[in-house]
This record gives sequence, structure tokens and C-alpha cells, in this order.
Amino acid sequence: KISGAQILEKTHSIKGASNLLTGDKDKYSIAPCEDKKYVVVGLSEDILVKQVKLSNYERYSSRVKEFQVLVSQEYPVPNEEYWESIGTYEAESKSGEQEFELEAPS
Repeated sequence: KISGAQILEKTHSIKGASNLLTGDKDKYSIAPCEDKKYVVVGLSEDILVKQVKLSNYERYSSRVKEFQVLVSQEYPVPNEEYWESIGTYEAESKSGEQEFELEAPS
């Protein structure tokens, strides 16, 4: 848990999911490549999302290719219709940080 954020739910096979919320480059999360992965991050207050940042510093791991960002005002959601997509992004196959600007902040 960092800055009012916490992992609420995740794909069962992900190990170290809480490390996704730290700035420590020596901590990581791992999951089998063949699994479809998701992480639900809860925030302590409402925010306006303008940018999503993806970081990968592991030299020999597979990389995220395409990912979707969904938001909801409540959790757990009663059904899938409560999730709103704020973008689908394609990441480059490289180490380091990548920033993805939202067309319309949400």
C-alpha cells in the first residue's frame, strides 16, 4: 500500500502484485505468460486520470504488449457494465518507463 492505493483484486497466478504500487525498481511482480492478467487498484479518494505510466526494469522478462485501463466509481462492481474503458494502449518492447496520455482526462 502506497499513497492511498492498494491492490483490491488480481489474477490468482500473479505473485508480488503489491510491488506494482511501489517505486522500488528492485521489487517486481511475476505471472505465467500464458495467463490473462488483471489487477484492480483501489484509491482512497477520487482522482482525475490524465496519464498512465508503465514501468519494466527486468531485463529477461516478457513485456506488456497491449493493455486496457478500466475505471469504476464503486467496487466491487455489481456487473461488468459498471466498468468504463478509458483507453487501450500498446507498449513498446523496452525496459524503463513508458507514459500513456489519455485523450480526454477521466
